[in-house]
Amino acid sequence: MSAKTSQARRAAFLKALEETGNQTLSAERAKVSRSWVQLHRSTDPAFDAACKAAIATAKASLTWAPDQAWGARGSNKPPGGWGHLDGEELVVRGSGGSGGGRRVQIARARLHQWTPRVEDRFLATLAATCNVKAACAEVGLSQASAYLHRERWPGFARRWGEAIAVGYARIEEALTQNGENLFSSLGLPPEAPMPPMSVEQAIHILHMHKNEVKELGGRPGRWRRPRTLDEVRPSLLRKLAAVVHGLGLSAADKAKDRRAYAARRRPLAQHRAARAGPGRR
Repeated sequence: MSAKTSQARRAAFLKALEETGNQTLSAERAKVSRSWVQLHRSTDPAFDAACKAAIATAKASLTWAPDQAWGARGSNKPPGGWGHLDGEELVVRGSGGSGGGRRVQIARARLHQWTPRVEDRFLATLAATCNVKAACAEVGLSQASAYLHRERWPGFARRWGEAIAVGYARIEEALTQNGENLFSSLGLPPEAPMPPMSVEQAIHILHMHKNEVKELGGRPGRWRRPRTLDEVRPSLLRKLAAVVHGLGLSAADKAKDRRAYAARRRPLAQHRAARAGPGRR
């Protein structure tokens, strides 16, 4: 191999390494072998330093920071030119928050892994159904992996929220139209038909997402940390003190409490009797 050819391949390899951070993909793009890379790195300190600098550059360009605005670095979609290699889909792997100590690089997608193509299919179903379980079934991945992927990639989280909003609006509109056209059919077919669902299922879906879309009520299924003994001890002591105090009351004091309770309840009983009317007392 001539020196000129070797320099050209080095430049091609380093350029690909700066973009991907992956030696294997970079070697394939530069048409060199992994052994060629290892040989030159072990015998040429300048080339080895250039490789380390290229990997650091790739990590900086592929890692997103929590204080960044939404953008391409909040997604596992590789930058332009690296979507596929030899017919295989590529993804950004190892990026989470500031990246930490993990190796951030572009790599081949594994089987049953979230990829940009899988994301698009999942979000299309989510926008049509507003149902995470159905969207996961469409792509053959678990709900746990979907929520974990959303937590790791803010770009996907943003698109998830947009899909929920679209699905919520479509189901809400379908319910309204169904009520308005109870005895007649719609004049035009829907833009993209939703899967069959009952009115109860549609109402349940709207209820589940009303906080996320309309900011109404609390978040469904929100897990709350159990309180510790130190946190509940003051409440328990107050209740125990009330029980002990009640046990120590005299018969006269108990009769006085019963009369006071009856007096507090009397206005409510009179109000209920007035609402019931003379014929229902």
